[in-house]
Amino acid sequence: MPDNRQLIELYAAKDIDESVARILRDLGNPEPPLRLEDVCELLKLDLSYYSKSDLDLLDEISHRTVMAGNTILTNAKRMWDVVTKAGLRGLLIPSQRQIFIDDKVPTLKERFLIGHEIAHDFIEWHRDLMMGDNEHSISPQCHHTMEAEANYGSRRLIFLGDRFADEWRDQSTFDWKKAAAVGKVFGNTITTTLWEIVNSCPSNLPALGMISVHPHHPGFCSRAGNGNVAYFFGSDAFNNQFANVGKEDVFRELRQYVEFKKRGPLGEGVQVLSDVNGEPFEFQFSTFCNGYDVLTYAEMIGPHRRVIGF
Repeated sequence: MPDNRQLIELYAAKDIDESVARILRDLGNPEPPLRLEDVCELLKLDLSYYSKSDLDLLDEISHRTVMAGNTILTNAKRMWDVVTKAGLRGLLIPSQRQIFIDDKVPTLKERFLIGHEIAHDFIEWHRDLMMGDNEHSISPQCHHTMEAEANYGSRRLIFLGDRFADEWRDQSTFDWKKAAAVGKVFGNTITTTLWEIVNSCPSNLPALGMISVHPHHPGFCSRAGNGNVAYFFGSDAFNNQFANVGKEDVFRELRQYVEFKKRGPLGEGVQVLSDVNGEPFEFQFSTFCNGYDVLTYAEMIGPHRRVIGF
């Protein structure tokens, strides 16, 4: 799997930020947690749920998708293949103003998924392309970009634009209990909150987040597939200064301090990462397990202090 650290274009992020700000303003700048039902109502989107066992509904979704000009899905059997084998959990049909969500998605994870589909709608070029795309017209790179932008849009929406960053700055040091508590205020999972914490870092702070398997126990983080890391993401400063650092480099650092227990805080450590110029810097690492994924946050402390013996 790729590192998932690619930056979306600055102009795209600016457009998304402006769209989110406009939505929140039109909703009266609501307090957290944001009611996504209100967002759907504002944007005139109908939110529906589907079951993978409901072939009649899958056939109807497939029919509506074809009517919208998207020929990826042509019948219920193909739709069943997509939602089961390809792991489709949400679908936006712009011409029908409908979002379909898998009814088996846990409630907290559902928030990010709905936000993701809403973002596909308010990002204009996504909507325009989805109105007439087919399996040949969207390149893998284009799809990758669309998903990255929709993920960014979802996080900006469900964390109320800059509201989360403003509240998180009040935390003097990183702590998983604090992260979980603030995330709960906004109605989001600790995993989604970790992404937003990294995304909200000051422009001069190199920091990273990672979602991975447990270094000492098999069976964790099925999203990682056959590898160790499902997602690896950095702050703007990290992506610029430490573009040479990969997910496996960071996973090796975890092995140095992560404990053998399977849940809760798994340990902390000061680890050394070298930047693009080969200069070593110390990072404060902290790792937590929510029972199925291992989450890691790290931020730079400063230059590595070499100890010379005599």
